[in-house]
Amino acid sequence: MKRIKTRRKHFRITNPLGFSLFCASIILIVALVAGIVFLAVGGYFGDALNCIKSKLNGDDRIAPTEAIAEASETPAVSFEPTETPQATAVETPETGTPVPDTPTPPPISTETEDPDNPSTPTPDPNAPLYGFTIGIDPVRDGGSTYKAECAYNLEFAQQLKTFLESKGATVVMTREENKKSVSNSTRAKTIRNAGCDIAVRLMCNEIAQKSSGCYVVTLKKNRDYGQALIDAYSAATGIRKQAGKSNGLQIKSDDVSKNCGCPCVWLVMGNWKNKGDRAILEDDAYRDKMVRAIYETLLNTLKN
Repeated sequence: MKRIKTRRKHFRITNPLGFSLFCASIILIVALVAGIVFLAVGGYFGDALNCIKSKLNGDDRIAPTEAIAEASETPAVSFEPTETPQATAVETPETGTPVPDTPTPPPISTETEDPDNPSTPTPDPNAPLYGFTIGIDPVRDGGSTYKAECAYNLEFAQQLKTFLESKGATVVMTREENKKSVSNSTRAKTIRNAGCDIAVRLMCNEIAQKSSGCYVVTLKKNRDYGQALIDAYSAATGIRKQAGKSNGLQIKSDDVSKNCGCPCVWLVMGNWKNKGDRAILEDDAYRDKMVRAIYETLLNTLKN
């Protein structure tokens, strides 16, 4: 009888790939079991069931996982005590004590300029008319029937005054308003008392509309001054010299020119009723030419 030999079977690794798959399966099973145990211990299965029940019942409460996420986003509040900063004491200066390094503003002037008596600019010693006093007489006034022309005569006289002052002259006006009458004797006295070196009277004529022209009324002794003025004025404006006058001159005595104490002529600037003359008289560009023509005549007469 043959002796039966019992052979022990030994586990041998004959296929490495199969062994790797076997090990991976073991690890996966272990991890799955561990996860189930973890969820069971942590109570997550109960939470999941409660969440499902809430959804089925129409409850919109936040799922536990969402609540956990929101809780994780909330920063932790620190309860460590913080030191309260102590306010630095600032010394309050006594009343009236100036603050260091703060410039003191200049005092505010309470003086206001009187619009009826504006301040006269200080003359420039190098100006062409410096040292000369010039009288301007705007002819006619509030007692005249020629209201529109009366106002224009004064307005233009004031424009001429401003220009002459810019050239260094001291200017004296015989009237500054249209409200009241000023006699010829008062006008002459104003010019004389001011010690004027020269004077000019200004007005417009108001005659037939078809008539046009400018001219100068002058004493015989002031003829050269009058001729120079009408020549310069007519050339600058283009207003022709009025017909019937001797080259734009009328030799005639008047109370102001005779009694003012200095060379004085009377310039009739044009016919206020004539449309052509009036257009020039009211045009700003021509008024500037009128002013300059009078200024140059005054300057040349005073210098010669």
